[in-house]
Amino acid sequence: MPFEDHAAYLALRTYLDFLLTSSTDQAFSDIPAALRSNLAVFMEGKTVYQNSAGQRMVYAADLAAWANDVVHESGLAIALPLASLSVAELQAATSPPTEC
Repeated sequence: MPFEDHAAYLALRTYLDFLLTSSTDQAFSDIPAALRSNLAVFMEGKTVYQNSAGQRMVYAADLAAWANDVVHESGLAIALPLASLSVAELQAATSPPTEC
């Protein structure tokens, strides 16, 4: 496995592990771009809501269920080459938001 693919795999795994333990709902737009279509497939028929800013939000429990499905069950619903993942975006998604 090329180094770039290995780094992407590790970043993806860290991101999914983060979702497994997070208790924070997230805006759909905050999900790393390469993973949004996979999450959308998983979310079909599930409840989403809009926050006060009008963003489509996904419950933390649904994100954890999706991450569990990717890691332990069926994998990604749509094939995704590791080269298409942004390591920086995945790493930023697991970092706590900074206070302004």
